[in-house]
Amino acid sequence: MALSALCLLAALWLAVLMVRDRTPDHLLLNLLAVIEVGLIVHLVLGIVHVTSDAPADVSTWEYIGYLIGAALFVPVGVVWSSGEKSRGGTGVLLLAVLLVPFMFVRLADLWAGGA
Repeated sequence: MALSALCLLAALWLAVLMVRDRTPDHLLLNLLAVIEVGLIVHLVLGIVHVTSDAPADVSTWEYIGYLIGAALFVPVGVVWSSGEKSRGGTGVLLLAVLLVPFMFVRLADLWAGGA
C-alpha cells in the first residue's frame, strides 16, 4: 500500500509538471529512487513468499514475472523520459508510475487464485 501511495503521489507531481511543461526535478527523481528501492525489496520478499508458502493454485513463474515487471517500470520510464526533454518524456514517466499500482492489483489477483 505504501508503494502504491508513493506512486500516486509521484503521478500527481508529474501531472502538475506536465501541465506546467516542466521536466522532472531532482526531488522527484529521488522519490522515484525510493520507490524503486521499495520495489526491489518487494521483489525479493515476493519471491521468498511465493516459493515458500504459496497456495497450490498460484503460478509461481507468472507471479515472479509480474514482480519483475513491476520492478522494471520505473527505471525504464526514467531512462526513456531522460532522452525526451519535453512534455512527452514527463508523460512517459507518468505512465510508468501509474502502471505499478495496477501490477500490484494483478499480483493480488494471482495470489487469490484468479488466472
